[in-house]
Amino acid sequence: MRPRRHVRRPPDLTSLFDVLFIVVFAALIRAAAVEHAAAHPPAPPAPPSRPSAPVTPPAVAALRQRALTQLAAELAARAALVVRITKDGTIDALEVEGKRLTLDAPLLEHSPDPDIVVAYLGDRSAELRVCRIAALHLGAAELSRYLVILAPALPLADLPHALFDGLHRDLDRCLTEQHGLAALIDPAALPPPPAPQPPTAPPPPTAPPPPASPRMTP
Repeated sequence: MRPRRHVRRPPDLTSLFDVLFIVVFAALIRAAAVEHAAAHPPAPPAPPSRPSAPVTPPAVAALRQRALTQLAAELAARAALVVRITKDGTIDALEVEGKRLTLDAPLLEHSPDPDIVVAYLGDRSAELRVCRIAALHLGAAELSRYLVILAPALPLADLPHALFDGLHRDLDRCLTEQHGLAALIDPAALPPPPAPQPPTAPPPPTAPPPPASPRMTP
């Protein structure tokens, strides 16, 4: 029987090269990561946010001034409609856009009630209120483009009680019913009209200059 011969094989280096490749590749990736981190340092953390200060509401005076400016602009855009009221409580004229319309529309009536004597017609019928009368004579469906100015001939303190109260009620009813803004003007609060100036006499004619004397020639 022949003895078995042991053949000695050289060691396999394939697995060793694989391990060496993996180690070198990992080292390169690590070096690249370190280099990238050094070139791009992380941004510093943002400071903690502070709570914002509460917004201060606008001052009352500023709001009031803004409101007055806005109302003044809206009123200035409306055409003036003047309602002339006589001392007897009759609308005798409307003045609007340079025109004057003559009317004869009473606002008062005698009442059979001895405690009232005189009553305001607008309290009995909506068709007999100031702004409705004005709209009818202007041929307008409403008065939204007008500033209605109630101009009585007498100071408010001298008006009949029924007329005084009725005109004040018509201020609110003008807005709700005819969409017009109305104001009741007290003539006692108006400045007096300027006094008429006397006509100036023409200047006296100037005398003609004396004639020039003739020149003597030698």
